[in-house]
Amino acid sequence: MSQAIALPVKRVLLLLLFGFFSTLAAQQREYSALFESLRPGLFTVEVVDRVSNNKNAQGSAFALNEQGLLASNYHVVSEYLLDPDRYSLRFRDVEGQVGPLEIVDVDVLHDLALLRFDDAERVPVAFVPFEFAEMLPRAGETILALGNPYDIGLSIVPGTYNGLLENQFRKSIHFTGALNPGMSGGPAVNLEGQVVGINVAAAGNSVSFLVPVENLRSLAEQLPEQARSLELIRAGVVGQIIEHQAGMIDALLTGDWSLEAFGPLMIPREIRPWISCGGSGRESEIEAPWRESHSNCVLNDRIYLSRSLDTGPLEIIFGWYGSDLLNPFQFARVFEQNTFMPFNQTGDKDVTAFECNEDWLEIESLKPVPFKATYCLRTYLDYPGLYDVLYVARALMPGAEGLNIHYTLAGVGRDSAQRFHQYLLGALKWK
Repeated sequence: MSQAIALPVKRVLLLLLFGFFSTLAAQQREYSALFESLRPGLFTVEVVDRVSNNKNAQGSAFALNEQGLLASNYHVVSEYLLDPDRYSLRFRDVEGQVGPLEIVDVDVLHDLALLRFDDAERVPVAFVPFEFAEMLPRAGETILALGNPYDIGLSIVPGTYNGLLENQFRKSIHFTGALNPGMSGGPAVNLEGQVVGINVAAAGNSVSFLVPVENLRSLAEQLPEQARSLELIRAGVVGQIIEHQAGMIDALLTGDWSLEAFGPLMIPREIRPWISCGGSGRESEIEAPWRESHSNCVLNDRIYLSRSLDTGPLEIIFGWYGSDLLNPFQFARVFEQNTFMPFNQTGDKDVTAFECNEDWLEIESLKPVPFKATYCLRTYLDYPGLYDVLYVARALMPGAEGLNIHYTLAGVGRDSAQRFHQYLLGALKWK
């Protein structure tokens, strides 16, 4: 009896397995056919050292129209834009044909670049422009990322669309799929072959990110009628960042500034959904005979400018320190040794040294306690009008206790920096 039952069960399992593998095979054939139809519109982009004629950087691109307009990432072509005397820019198509490219426009905020074939005699004979999707997929739907990983050849990577990341001021698409170096700038398409996003970054373990296609659509629709020099394109980068950062600070200042207790202070925390806050602390020990608590809120939304320079993030830190083992004089010496660093990456040739003003002052909302305040500013050498701000205010309390208020802003204009400074200090209160 049991054997008679077992046979049908085996048949059912075999049928299920047969159906599964048949579906999988059909899906693979569908992906393969779609990939073959899209390949002619895919390109490899190379930034080439003029002296050695060797590649310095490599990424992917895809055709937007029959006139030779291509889309890629800003970070793929940034070294050429910043130093065209040292580097050149070229494409390689699916047949191996090579030719020069020019930059038409960039959107550094969303890491996008528009490129164009720069030699009519070396334009590919036939390529297929990609279409933009009118709607984003639903969360959980399959999408396909295309590009040239590690320059081993054009590839297709199936993955899952997981929607827009809400904890970012600039929205990215969360893509569960393995993007690898070299795929940056390639398209991610739905199963109809329409572009839903542009490959931009990976965080490992198949956690990857795409630029929403709407950002590329906006850039392409604002295409300048006349060609612009690289100098004008570079100059436009400053305006993009200042306007964006001013909008970010405006949005921040109109957020939820409800105050919460932190030691003797009332402070803001997660003012907007894209501000992430955390806390840390340490009890006194023999080696460090003081206790400390920290509230750290950040907008870690970085704008890529070059390999050595990023901008855009914001950090706000409050610190509360105290000791039952040190006398006030000993504690003051320890407390003054706390140092603070800017929150963004820079190189020696990217920014000036910080210029700082230091003074004793009373913060209006925190009178009568005096604070020793340091306000520091540094300038971006290649992007005049952009500044990084670092601010620290320290106060010693009765007994062996101390407070500090610290923030850094990256890539802001002076007006936006002052508005943020005044609003933050004005919002603080004693418990």
